[in-house]
Order: sequence, then structure tokens, then C-alpha cells
Amino acid sequence: MIWIRRAAERLDRWQEATRSRIVLTVAILVFGALLFSPLIWTSWTFASTVNDITLVLREANAVDRNPIAIQLLERGSVTIDGREIGSVRVQALAPQFFDERGAIPEVEAVASLIASVIAPQWAPQRLIESPWLIVSIACAVIGLAVIAVWVGLVVHLIGLLLVGGCFLVPLWMWGQLGPMVAVGGIIFLFFVFFLLCRLALALLSRASPINGVAHTLLLEAVRQRISLGFIGTLLVILPLIPLWIDAREPLRYQVQTFLSRGTSLVFIFAAALTLFLSCATVAFEIRDRQIWHVLTKPVSRLQYLTGKLLGLSILNAIVLFVGGTAVFVYVEYLSTRQAADIADAAALRDQVLVAREVAYPVYEQLQPDQLRGMIDRTIERDSVLQGDIADGRRAESEVRRELQATKNQEFLMQQRTIEAGKARKYVFSGLHEAVRTGADPVLRYKFHIGRDDSHETFPALFVFGETPPAMVNYVPVQRNVFAIPVDAIGSDGSLTIELVNGGLTPDRQFYPGTWSLNFDYDGFEVLHRVGGFEANYMRALLIDWSKLIFIAALGIAAGSVLSFPVAVLLAFTVFISCALSSYLGIALENYYVDEKSDIVTKMFQYTIRGIAGTVRVTFAPFAHAGGTDDLVNGQMITWFSVFKTFGLVGMLWSMIAFGFGFFTFRRKEIAVYSGNN
Repeated sequence: MIWIRRAAERLDRWQEATRSRIVLTVAILVFGALLFSPLIWTSWTFASTVNDITLVLREANAVDRNPIAIQLLERGSVTIDGREIGSVRVQALAPQFFDERGAIPEVEAVASLIASVIAPQWAPQRLIESPWLIVSIACAVIGLAVIAVWVGLVVHLIGLLLVGGCFLVPLWMWGQLGPMVAVGGIIFLFFVFFLLCRLALALLSRASPINGVAHTLLLEAVRQRISLGFIGTLLVILPLIPLWIDAREPLRYQVQTFLSRGTSLVFIFAAALTLFLSCATVAFEIRDRQIWHVLTKPVSRLQYLTGKLLGLSILNAIVLFVGGTAVFVYVEYLSTRQAADIADAAALRDQVLVAREVAYPVYEQLQPDQLRGMIDRTIERDSVLQGDIADGRRAESEVRRELQATKNQEFLMQQRTIEAGKARKYVFSGLHEAVRTGADPVLRYKFHIGRDDSHETFPALFVFGETPPAMVNYVPVQRNVFAIPVDAIGSDGSLTIELVNGGLTPDRQFYPGTWSLNFDYDGFEVLHRVGGFEANYMRALLIDWSKLIFIAALGIAAGSVLSFPVAVLLAFTVFISCALSSYLGIALENYYVDEKSDIVTKMFQYTIRGIAGTVRVTFAPFAHAGGTDDLVNGQMITWFSVFKTFGLVGMLWSMIAFGFGFFTFRRKEIAVYSGNN
């Protein structure tokens, strides 16, 4: 062991020379080019072939019996530049590719399946289908290695490669791909975390009071057991989650499960680490008199607290980057698993790993004169309202506002209600992007009917434009999805859907539904693609970072005023209130005050409702800013929501919490509260 330590010390001294770092940088660039160039070339060629197959399949039509469709059905292949590509498996599945119009709705998925015959076996097919993703990975790996050289982590990099090889080579020889990816991911994540911390420390080395405090906090974070415990647990658990997901489930559910668990786990661990560390870093320095050495130097209390907030924000950015990168990489890894069928692969591509906007029907609005007349007639027919207005118990303007809201709601509800055997048309606009991308939008619906019995199914018909009616059997109060042919969207970006409350018998005879059908405002919506998963995922991480900035400011404010246990209790209470505010809103909808109870019980119930309502309204932006649910469902996270969350939660809320802590801390007699007594 002595000779290993001496060799490491010599290598460490050698790497400190600028000439050595230049030599290592050139070697890494050359080795990286030799390593990744064949993969990039193979990926570019394969992606071009998949694109050519896609273009050919768009012309196939089984109804017209054109040569492309005949070859696909009879031989399970297509011809690209004189080369026939296909297999017996494709031939067996070919009849399932075509819809009733004879076209192939899932062209990309079918093209990927056909191209799998010529895909290289040494790399996941989804990976080599994305040349730019491979280029990004290559640049990231080479860039991290170069950074490791210039921040003095060559010894750590070599040691990491040796340790990783001891674990990964046996797993590779035994064919244990899942454990090999997990172990490799754990080792890589730890290295990236410490590399980014070292880089951040180098950037904070510039002489400045704020930078000095932030620099010291980062050093504490990588040395304290509590920080390493949170970070180490997170980086170990994340790569193991894919091993716990049942590979027999549909692929889209596997990816959604990991995406939900992974992103939630990263945020929860980062939030818990931030709360403990932010409260401890100030409270413990006051208790242990370490703050005396800082404030006796030319460092103001404002600079001291600002440096703490800067250091925690950088640490959170590192944790989110490392954890978020791990989640993204393992999402890509999970997506290489075998899909249940073509529909499952298409659902993963078009409903999960995508950014979609939601379009709602265009409803008719009551005209002002029409609404005014309805309100007047209601007041004329209600003698109680007339008496309340005449006696002054209620103001006429207040009554009219309530009736206006009620009449508008009733009018909209009438448009969302369809009687048994009847039909109603709904128009969706703004679907130009779906036409441009050619990706089929999805209709998501949740209907109410009768007693909303979840043990029964009811029929409904969808008619998209001029297409034949499509029948579904739905379960009330459950969300369902239905693929919409992109051809049904007009050139102006509008889509007309006729919803029929009834069904068709096997011989295509219509029969009416049992009861009237209705749905909520968000119970009938069209989701269409407007962007990619990667940018959407990045925006979700930025929103989480904004929340963590507020949590850091909250913990610093609490730790600068209170002792560590009380500060942690207060910070966790506020954090849990923020996280649960959306659930409080659901609970408040079902909570009511019993007017028949005695006065004490009613006062208690009103107090509970008031507290819960205040918490809900105050912290709603924190819970609603978000993230995980939209990401898992493939919904678009807009830049507006990112800037709104950063401005409101990351800036305004943080300034309020930080300002309260500073103005209290500046008046605090540090000597009185320092020491164990």
C-alpha cells in the first residue's frame, strides 16, 4: 500500500505543472475522439436509414394495395437504396401496423422496429437513433475529464477508473447489464459531484467576503457527515431504482414510474439537505463562537448571510445537476427496454418523452344583454331576494354578482352536458404545431354519468372531422386517452370533435346511452406536441432550483434567529405547509361547518377552516409551480412558468424570508447567544 500512496503523490505533484496538464488535455481529446467517433458515425448512418424508412412508410397504404404496403405485408420488409430491410417478426406484426384507412399511424415506431434488424448489438437502439444525443454525451464526458485535469483530480479520476473496472468487468463478463449500469452510475455520479464541487470552489476563490463565506460553506458540505449522508444516499438510490421496476409492465409506465420517483427523490433529498444545512451552518457557528472569527474581520452581517445563501444555492445547483442528469440518463436507459407493442412504443414517444400543450374546447359565452336579462328575470321571480334587497340585508350589486357567476357556470355546464342518444360538437383551436410535426395528438377525457359507478362501463362515440365514428367504453371518473389522427386537424389548426352519448352494436347499429353524460372543464382536452422532452426537463429542474433557493433563505433566516432544533422545526413546518397546500385545497372542498352544532364546535370548525384556507392561499404558488406531474404526463412546462416561479418564489419569497432574518440578526447580540450556555 505504501508504494501505491507514493505513486499517487508523485502523480499528484506531476499533474500540478502546466505542461503536464496540457499533455493530459491533449491525450484526453485524442482518446475521446478515437473512442466516440465510430459511435457517432454509426449513429448518424443508422439515424439516416431510419429517416429513409419513415419517409417510405408514409406512402404505404394497405387499402390501395400499393407496392410498399404489399412488400411489407408479404415479406415484412422495405427497400431503401436497393437494400431490402426486414425480418420474419416484422412480417408477423405487419397487419397490426395499418389502421382502417390503410395508413400506418405510428410510422416512427414501425420504422424503428424495421431498422432494429440492422441495428448494432453493442449499443442501445434508442441511443444510436439520436446522433445529437451521442454528441452531447461525448462532449460532456470529454469536458468533465478535461475539467478534472485542470482542477487537480487526475489521481481521483485514475483511481475511479481502476475501482470501477474491478466491479464492472466481472458484471460485464457475467452478462448482468442492469447491475453493471447501476454500479457504473453510482461511481460516475460521485465523481461528477466532487468534480463540480471542486470547480465551484475554484470559481469562488476570488477574494471577496461573500465568496469567502460561500467557499467555506461548500467545504463544510463536502466534509460534514450530514451532507455526505444525504448526498451519498441519493446517489446510491437513484441508479438502483430501475432495478426495482417491473420490466413486465408497459414501457411507458416503467419510464413514468422512474421519472416520478426519481425527480421527486432528487428534490426531497435536496430540500432536506438544504433545510438541515442552512439551519446548522449559522446556528452552530453562533453556538460554537466560530462566527466571532468572521465578524471581527471586514465582513458585515449582510455579507455573511448573503455568502451563506450563495453557497447553498450553488450546492443545490450541483445536487440538482447531478441528480437530474442521473434521472435523465436512466430514463434514456429504460426507454431502450422492449416495448409491449407498437402502441406502447408510440405512447412512450408521443405521450411521455415529449412536451405537449393542452387545448380546451371553445365554449360559447353569454352576451351581456342576454346575461342581464336572465339576472333580472331571476330576481323578479324570487320574492326572497327581492325582500332581502328591499330591507337592506343584501346589496343589489352583490346579488347580481353572485347570480352572474351562477348563470355563467350553469350556461357552461349545459354545453358540457349531453343527453342520452344526443351529440354535441366541440371545436379545438391552435393546433398548428401538431400539423407541422405530424405527431398525432391525444384526446384525454374524464366523464361523469349516472351514479359515477366505477364498476360499470358506458359507451361513447368520437367523430373526428370526416372520419368514421370511433367507439369507446369508458369508466366514469377515470381519465382515459384516445389517439386522434393528425389528418383530422384542419389547415387553420382547428379540430372538430363530435361527442355522441351512445354506442354501436357489432352490426354498426346505434343505441343511446343510459343517462346524461357530463364532464368538468378539464375533463375533455386535447394534448398536442409542441416541443421535446429534454428542454421540458431542464425547465422543471430550474423550477425546483427556484424552490430550493427559497428553502435555503428560509433556513438561514431561522438559523440566524433561533437555536438549531427550533430553527429546523420552523423551517420544516413552513416547507411541509408549502408542499401540502394543494392537498389542503382538495380537503377544503369536502370540509364544511355543521350549522347544527353548538357555538364552541362551530368556532373550532371555522378556525380550522380559516387556518387551512390561509395556508392554502399563501403557499399555493409553491405547490402549483411545477414540475413532476406535468413532466410525467408529457405536458409543456413553459418559460413563463419558470420565470414566474423564479420571480415569485426564488426572488420575492426569498427576499422576504432573508430580509426578516437579516433585520433580526443585525440586532442580535452574538456574544450573549454564543457558547454552550
